[in-house]
Amino acid sequence: MVALLKTKDQSKEKEADIKQRILREAITIFACKGSELTTIREITEATNVNVASVNYYFGSKEGLLRAVLDNVLGPLNDERTRLLDEVEKANHGDELPVAALLDALLRPLVKTARTPDGGRIVVRLLQHLRATPGLEVTALLSAQFDHVAHRFIDAFSRALPALSRAEVIWRYEFARGAAMHVLTDADPRSGRLALLSKGLCDNRDDDRVLSHLLRFVEAGFTAKPLTETPLQS
Repeated sequence: MVALLKTKDQSKEKEADIKQRILREAITIFACKGSELTTIREITEATNVNVASVNYYFGSKEGLLRAVLDNVLGPLNDERTRLLDEVEKANHGDELPVAALLDALLRPLVKTARTPDGGRIVVRLLQHLRATPGLEVTALLSAQFDHVAHRFIDAFSRALPALSRAEVIWRYEFARGAAMHVLTDADPRSGRLALLSKGLCDNRDDDRVLSHLLRFVEAGFTAKPLTETPLQS
């Protein structure tokens, strides 16, 4: 009986190991090539398993991509939510500080996990997915981000009551876009920031990158509201 239980436990451990190996390799390849160019066969060859194993553990390529997003984006959004909770708790009943909200939104992205060559896995993955938009990918990203995004938009609306919700959403998107752009240019595979600045901008220091980013986006977020100009008939 003991031997039988041991065999079952070992079988479960082996299955968990196979699933994790598939997932780890999928994260690497999706972040490198995006979902459009990545094939299941490419992942199975890299992990030395058959296609049936991927279908068994993840159901389909979309199911595998969903698991990748859960694994990569879940911790990012959990940390954003944790920091936002702290800001709201510290300022209960008061106007929320914009600087603290932006820090809660952007710090987890700047500090996110890196690949061995120094690139940010989240940034590489999102850049590929955004570059080849599709309804399935959009739905998966919405499931990951929208609930957190609305919490931040609500918080920014409380912090800046003079702004319409539409204006807050615009500024929220501009802030996220600025972060994604500079972190993409700071990626060692790109080297664009270092090349453009001829080495003047040090992108190896996360705290320095975050400091520049926060100062810039806070100025934009707190700018004078846009005055709508009536359309000429």
